[in-house]
Amino acid sequence: MFTGIIEETGMIRSLEKSEAGCVLSVEGVSFGRELVPGESVAINGACMTVTDRWESGFRVDVSLETLAVTRMGSFVRGERVNLERATRLGDRLGGHLVLGHVDGLGVLTFRERKGETEFLLVALPYDHRALVIPKGSIAVDGISLTVNRIREDSSRKECLIELAIIPHTLDVTNLGDRNIGDAVHLEYDIVGKYILRSQETMLPGTGRPS
Repeated sequence: MFTGIIEETGMIRSLEKSEAGCVLSVEGVSFGRELVPGESVAINGACMTVTDRWESGFRVDVSLETLAVTRMGSFVRGERVNLERATRLGDRLGGHLVLGHVDGLGVLTFRERKGETEFLLVALPYDHRALVIPKGSIAVDGISLTVNRIREDSSRKECLIELAIIPHTLDVTNLGDRNIGDAVHLEYDIVGKYILRSQETMLPGTGRPS
């Protein structure tokens, strides 16, 4: 379990692909020696299990399933990634509940700076539109953010969310590295997903599960 509050960014050191997935190494990490093999770390919002660690980095195995639903297979050496260790019971929940299970990919379609704030538009898969609400939470590349507005066009099967990014978030995450057309990891609010699922499985007119 994570909170979407990024601890720090690291750099991709290497990515070795195989038939089983890939082995990913991350460098430039201050907490490398504190990690324990088997511990969870979110990389751009995707929960990964540490298999090895050293003073300034760590290594994880990425499964074929994870490669299929994320853009981790396209990471390149030197790319900056967002990192968050699993939260502990008793920690402050500064963001929102994030599982580290990426639901899909969005695409950055627009960014504009107004004063100190940067406004982004991210296109969602159209069939995910019921999973976002104005002023609700969403994790974008592992960052807990608030949905300012939703722009939906049913004729074009298009759903865009507007995000307002403060300078601190740009400073401590990799959002400033993203360009128009880049894909980003999306994880929707777990509470909303459970509510939607329960509604889908209710027997019509009964309020009881089917």
